[in-house]
Amino acid sequence: MGCSFPGVSHQLAGGFARKRSGTVHAMPSSDRIFPLCELLLGAAYADQDFQAIEKTEIRALLIELAGEVRIEVEACIASFEPEKFKPSTVIGIFKDDTEEARRRILLLISTVIETDGQVDLAESDYLREVASLLELPASALEGLVVDVEIEEVKEAFASVRKGPPPVPAR
Repeated sequence: MGCSFPGVSHQLAGGFARKRSGTVHAMPSSDRIFPLCELLLGAAYADQDFQAIEKTEIRALLIELAGEVRIEVEACIASFEPEKFKPSTVIGIFKDDTEEARRRILLLISTVIETDGQVDLAESDYLREVASLLELPASALEGLVVDVEIEEVKEAFASVRKGPPPVPAR
């Protein structure tokens, strides 16, 4: 499930070890780039339509912001298995973070979701699921474009569903 490397378990690839030239190297436990990568990939796949632009955005967030090129991030992206991934498998790594840090994870996820210019209910549901798993209050979703757009869609649907008022008889 998730990022994998030959000979390295998912748990190790999830941020605790790297594999280079056949050797497993210990990673600092503070380097959580793999579980974060999986959460972002989960967001990109939430709508069942993984776009190249989303892949580019994930790369930019993880590689450029991390300050170095990480071959492992590319391997994680290439080996990610969306049909097997559940956010609950990696979320525990972030549970002890401050509320502000956990909110930042939602912001990163929202950034990926918005990248393709289309936000759908499955992506909104994914964001809400991660927020719930992170034990964040509902207010953590406020101000995210996904949340605002979903409310607009619900209002539009309600008005279309009702239809126009009947035409008065003459």
